[in-house]
Amino acid sequence: MDYVIRSENLRLYYILPRGIYVRAVDGVSAKIPRRGVIGLVGESGSGKTTLGEGLLYLIDPPMIKVSGKIYYNIQGREVDVEKIPPADLEKLRGAWISYIPQYAMDALNPTMKIGTFIKEAARYHGKDPDEALKVAVDRFKQLGLPASAVDRYPHELSGGMRQRAVVVISTVLNPKFLLADEPVSNLDVVQQHAVIDFLVDLVESGSVETMVIITHDLPLILEKSRYLLIMYGGHVVETGSRDEIWSDPLHPYTKLFLESIPPVGVRIETKRIKGIPGNPPDLRFPPPGCRFHPRCPFRMSVCSEKEPPEIEMKPGRRVKCWLYVTKK
Repeated sequence: MDYVIRSENLRLYYILPRGIYVRAVDGVSAKIPRRGVIGLVGESGSGKTTLGEGLLYLIDPPMIKVSGKIYYNIQGREVDVEKIPPADLEKLRGAWISYIPQYAMDALNPTMKIGTFIKEAARYHGKDPDEALKVAVDRFKQLGLPASAVDRYPHELSGGMRQRAVVVISTVLNPKFLLADEPVSNLDVVQQHAVIDFLVDLVESGSVETMVIITHDLPLILEKSRYLLIMYGGHVVETGSRDEIWSDPLHPYTKLFLESIPPVGVRIETKRIKGIPGNPPDLRFPPPGCRFHPRCPFRMSVCSEKEPPEIEMKPGRRVKCWLYVTKK
């Protein structure tokens, strides 16, 4: 599988007082395939944002990297991120790789006008600042923002306008890889559709080569993505193409997650929606064995004793579950 980023046994924890750790990402080996829209999906608290920030090497206290490796595949050459000089890594950010943070409306510099920030970012990356501003104005219009927004300070914009401005700023240099963390969480329904359609259009037009959308909204990502990574309890429990996971989910969590989606075009009262029993694990004190075993209807004795291995069913199709250990 051609990939743009991969992790190897990555562990990212948060340090709490009294020597307690939150094991937000706990031994994740995953590949982000190149090209198209990729979904990183799971319940709140599953470790999605932490994994995303780790893949971008945005690792600052209280987050620490306990172990593992992160590799970027740049022009066919795999590079260990930790061996990239900090100045070179900064140059990659914004041009080769970019990020729409979860709380995007708070990501702007309050002392700079939007247009000034865009032009400075373009200069830093050796791009034409006037051309970058022209692209930004055009994209502002696509997202329902006035062209005059580039001449305003962040505090002069509403929260929704700031969030859409960050979406434009993060994409204005047409990065090869874009990570969008819940990019529409603070927008109304109309704006949500506009932003998602805008981002997908960037990928389909080739302006952005690969985009990972982090979300707990499984119906949204099933509609827009070509490949999915399903997270639960700090682990990636299943990966595969959208069609494979939709038609033949392997992990019990994925199956229950899909069953919890309200059906489109069917009156809710005519079909009972199944919830997932129990609660997600406390990642300060995760359960032994499989993280999902306390909620799993298919659990076996081994599930509470040993962590399951990752089984590769075929290239790009993996599952972390004891049910498949002998079914490889």
